[in-house]
Amino acid sequence: MREAQGVKNIAKTGILPIHNVNVVKMQVQCSCMKMTFREAGMKFDAITRLITTSMLALVATGAASSALAQEAANANQGALGEIVVTAEKREGTAQKTPIAMTVASGAQLISSGVTDVNGLTNIAPTLNIAQNNQNMLITIRGVSSRDYTETGNPAVALSTDNFYLQNGTALNVGFFDLERVEVLRGPQGTLYGRNATAGAINIQTAKPKDIVEGNFALEYGYKNALIAEGMFNVPLNEAFKLRAAFSVHQRDAYRDNGSLRSTSGLVTKGGNDDVSQAARIHLAYEPSGSPFTALVTGEYTHVGGVGAVLKGIPYSDVVNGELKLGDDRKWELNNQGYIDLTIKNARWNFNYDAGPVTLSYFGGYRDQDLRRGNDQDGGTAQNFAFPTSGSTETQNHELRLASNLSGPFGFQTGLYYFKEQGQALTYFQVLGGATPFNFYTFDYDTGSRSYAAFGQAWYQVTPDLKIEAGARYTKEKKTQVGFNNIAGTVTNVNARYEGGKDTYHLGVNWQATPDNLVYAKFDSGFKAGGFQNGFTFGPETIRAYEAGIKNRFLGRSLQVNLSGFLYDYVDLQVQQNDPVTAISRIFNAGKARIYGGELETTWRASDADQLDLSVAYLHSRYTDFLTGGVQYAGNELPQAPAWSLSGGYSHDFQVGDGKVTARVQSRYQSRSFFSFRNINTEKQDAYSKTDLLLTYTPESRKGLSLSAYVRNIEDSVILTTSEEAGYAGGYLVQFADPRTWGVRVNYAF
Repeated sequence: MREAQGVKNIAKTGILPIHNVNVVKMQVQCSCMKMTFREAGMKFDAITRLITTSMLALVATGAASSALAQEAANANQGALGEIVVTAEKREGTAQKTPIAMTVASGAQLISSGVTDVNGLTNIAPTLNIAQNNQNMLITIRGVSSRDYTETGNPAVALSTDNFYLQNGTALNVGFFDLERVEVLRGPQGTLYGRNATAGAINIQTAKPKDIVEGNFALEYGYKNALIAEGMFNVPLNEAFKLRAAFSVHQRDAYRDNGSLRSTSGLVTKGGNDDVSQAARIHLAYEPSGSPFTALVTGEYTHVGGVGAVLKGIPYSDVVNGELKLGDDRKWELNNQGYIDLTIKNARWNFNYDAGPVTLSYFGGYRDQDLRRGNDQDGGTAQNFAFPTSGSTETQNHELRLASNLSGPFGFQTGLYYFKEQGQALTYFQVLGGATPFNFYTFDYDTGSRSYAAFGQAWYQVTPDLKIEAGARYTKEKKTQVGFNNIAGTVTNVNARYEGGKDTYHLGVNWQATPDNLVYAKFDSGFKAGGFQNGFTFGPETIRAYEAGIKNRFLGRSLQVNLSGFLYDYVDLQVQQNDPVTAISRIFNAGKARIYGGELETTWRASDADQLDLSVAYLHSRYTDFLTGGVQYAGNELPQAPAWSLSGGYSHDFQVGDGKVTARVQSRYQSRSFFSFRNINTEKQDAYSKTDLLLTYTPESRKGLSLSAYVRNIEDSVILTTSEEAGYAGGYLVQFADPRTWGVRVNYAF
C-alpha cells in the first residue's frame, strides 16, 4: 500500500522528498536484444562469484547485529534517515530500491561544494566528466559518447524535471534552487529509453510549497567571482502556489591569454570566465481533494563572455612520449573567443488520479540560440578559428499510466515522443587577412524524432521476494539537408537514418531482513545510429548484468552497499577525428567488455560526525575494434580509470551559540585516456583533488549561515581533453579549474 500511494504522490508533484543524508546510492541498467535465461544465468554467475562471499557475510552480520544495534542506540549514535527516490519512476526508499545510484539534495550539494555538473564527480563513483570547448562529455562506468556535433547522440540521458536534453550545453547554469540530483549508474534503456547506455542524470528543481519562504545567497571568491542567488515561494490561494528563483554569475577569466581584440572591437584577455544569468518560475495547481494537479514551469538562461579556451602543445614539446604542458594559467592566443547562448524552456506536468490508476502527462518546449567562436590552434604560430552559429528547437512529450493497486501486482506503461530541429552554420577559418578565409564551411538543417512505447510490471512472490520485468520499443528518425565546402569541394547533403530497437529488463529482489537487500538483474539498452560528414553508422547495443547488496548495521548508523556488474557491448560507436584534416567520423567498434565493482559506505559515528567512502574498480577493454588497418582490441575505453576513490569526513563543533561544520573531502582517480588509441599524449595522469569546507550557523540568527571553502587544495593540473591536431602542429588540451576559494552568506526565512 505504501508503494501504491507513493506512485500517486510522485504523479502529483513530479518530485520526491529528501531526508538528511549526504549521499544516496541506487542501481544500474544496460542493453541487450535476445538472450536466453541460461545465458543470462551464466553471465550472472561470472559476477556474483565476485561478491557472494561478501554478500553472505554481510547478511549474516545483519541478522546477528541486534545487540550491536542496541549498543549503538544507547551511545546516542544518529541513525541514517530513509531517502525517498524515484529512479524507477515510482516512489521507493534508496536502500530498498535495487539500483546503483547517487542522490543528493540541494542542501547536500551545497554542503559538499557541488555547484555544477562537474562537481558531481566528488560524490558519484565511476562518474567521469570531460570537456572540449563548451561541450560536456559525460562517462559512467566507462560508457560515454565523444560525439558533440549536431548529429551526435549522448550516452547519458540528461533531464531536468523529466524534460530530456539532447546535449548538456549550459547545464551548469541550471544548478540553483534544486530539490535533488540523481545519478543513475548503468544502462536505463527500458524506462529512460534512447541514448541511456551509460546511465542517466536527473535534475529535479525545487517545487512550490504551501508556505511562505525564501532565501538569498551572496558569494565572493577567486578571480573576483561574484554569485547572487535567490528564491521566493508563496501560496497564492488554497489551489495555486508560486515559486520563483534566479542565479547571476560574474567572474574574471582563469586563463591569461594576452591582450586581444574581439570581434566587437573591445580589447579583452583570457578565457574560462563565467558570465551567466538564469531565472525560473513554477506555478503549481494542487486544490485540496481534487484528482487533478498541474505544474507549469518557465526557465530562461543566458551565457556570455569568452568561454573555454584551448592550449596548443607543439610536437616539439612532446618529451619521451609525454606532453610538456608548461604554464596552465598563461599562454598567448591570437584570436579571442566568445560565447553568446540563450535558452528558453517551458515545461509542464499534468496528472489525474482515477483511483486504481494515475494518468500523467509530461511535456515541454526548449529553444536554444548559440553563437560561439574560439582560437582553434591554441597559440600564435597558427591562425585558425572555429566559429559557429545556429538555433535548436526541442520538444518532449510523455504519457504515463501507473497503477495504484494495493496487492502484490503493480505496473506502469506509457508512450514517449521526442522531436528536435536545428540549423547550424559552422566555419573552419584561417585568419590574418583583410577578411577571414573559410577553409571549411558546414551549413546544415538537422532533424531528429523518436517514438517509444514502454511498460514495466512487478509481482511479489512472497512479502520478501519480488520479480520485475519490463520492455520498451523505440523508433528513431534522423534527417540532415544542406551543403559542405571542404577545401573548395562543395557537396550537397541529403542524409537520412531510420531504425528501431527493443530493450528489456528482468530483475529479482530479496529483502533478506528489513535492513538487507539482495538483488540481481539484467538490462539492455541502445544508442541510435545516424550519420556524420557523409558517413553512416549503426546503433550500438549493450547487455548488462548486475548483482548487489544494500545493508545497514549498528542501529542503522552504518550503511554498506556493494555492487558488481558486467557489460557486453556490440557495435560500440567511436568517434575518430582526423588529426590532419580535423574532419570527424564515427565507427562501429565491433565489441567491448566492461566489468567492475563498487563499494559505498556512509557511517554516522555520532550526532556530530559522519564519514563517507566510495571505492570503484573498472576494467574496460575493446575486444574487437579494427579501423584504419589497426586492431585496437585490448585497449581501454576513453575516460575509464581503473580506480576511483572518494571520501569525506564532517564534524560539528559547538562555537558559542552556534555550530561550525567542518568537512574535508577528496577524490583520487588513476590514469585514463581521452581516446581509444591509448597513447600517452592523449592521457590524464593519476591525480587527487581535495576540498575543505567550513559552515557557521548561529542559533541566535535563525536562517543565517556563513561558509568558506577551498577547492582543489593540491592545485592539481587536471586535463579535460587532449587531442592530436596535426593542422595546428601538435596537440590541443583544455584544463579543469585550478585551486579556487570563496566565502558565501546565505539567509533563509
